[in-house]
Amino acid sequence: MPHRKRSAKKRGEPLHITVRLADGLPSLRRGGARKVVLAALSASSDRHEKRIIHYTVQGHHLHLLVEADDRECVACAMNALLSPLARALNMLWGRRGKVFPERDHDEVISTPTQARNALRYVRQNGKKHGAVSPSSIDLCSSASVFEGWMELPSIALVPTAPVVAAVAPASTWLLTIGWRRLGLLDIRELPIAKHAGRPGANVAELRR
Repeated sequence: MPHRKRSAKKRGEPLHITVRLADGLPSLRRGGARKVVLAALSASSDRHEKRIIHYTVQGHHLHLLVEADDRECVACAMNALLSPLARALNMLWGRRGKVFPERDHDEVISTPTQARNALRYVRQNGKKHGAVSPSSIDLCSSASVFEGWMELPSIALVPTAPVVAAVAPASTWLLTIGWRRLGLLDIRELPIAKHAGRPGANVAELRR
């Protein structure tokens, strides 16, 4: 991503962070890579005054919903997450070089609409990429432990119990109460192209 100045962030505003893998590397969703990523997320879920509340692991990128007091905490915590994760992935793949060559991109979440859309985007991102069927949950995400579904999704059809990274409980108003004012998430809702809240957006529009 271009090195633009990051937007200002207030203490109670979560962040939607996107981290992209270098071109040509194996999928993060397959084999040992998934286990390495989940272990790294668990180890970093509540460190340096930064909390990973939700996540999804896609083939060549990660989406994280994060709470942190300020940008200094975010920068320190992301370095603590990505540096050892890159080393572990390089060891797994038997290679050297950059794993996450670009600076992570983030979006400040400041409204209930943004918060709900970000939750939907992260929970359902595998469906956007065709990796998960519309009526299923993504086992490469924290969807199975998400408590904001209209109906609890069934995981009875999966061969083994889902293994998820340990995530921290939300503490900001936006990720605990605010987003729920627009309605719980339906398992069949798909992520929209851009989850930023738009002026005048209503619940019917959000659920399209």
